[in-house]
Amino acid sequence: MVLLELVIVILVVLLVYFIIKDFRWKYRFEQKVKGWLEKEEVRIRQDAIQRSARSLSGKTVEKFIPFLDKFPYDPHDARWLGDPIDFVIFDGYSSKGNLDHIVFCEVKSGDSKLSNSQKKVREVVENKRVKWLEFKV
Repeated sequence: MVLLELVIVILVVLLVYFIIKDFRWKYRFEQKVKGWLEKEEVRIRQDAIQRSARSLSGKTVEKFIPFLDKFPYDPHDARWLGDPIDFVIFDGYSSKGNLDHIVFCEVKSGDSKLSNSQKKVREVVENKRVKWLEFKV
């Protein structure tokens, strides 16, 4: 009987020990995760601010692209849209007084790629699925 009580006491002590150890492990783990999340949140916020600043400065710079020497059209013929494409160019409209053709222009730099919506616009233009609407009020 004494042996049984001793085994029960040892088992209870071991159970309490492991429960306490488990709580300590969970607490340390939660603290590490919390610290990591706080650092990651700061990094994500800084990254978002940098991306936003690049995007805003990019959109501002894009408006001046038609005035670059290597831009192949008269800058006065370009109309900035910004989204989903950057410019619609009415080639010949300002300088010649005669509209030769209409160009949809997207400005990209570096390794940037067309977005899905820009690809769809390109596809619609290339497939000549463009219409004219005269809307009277």
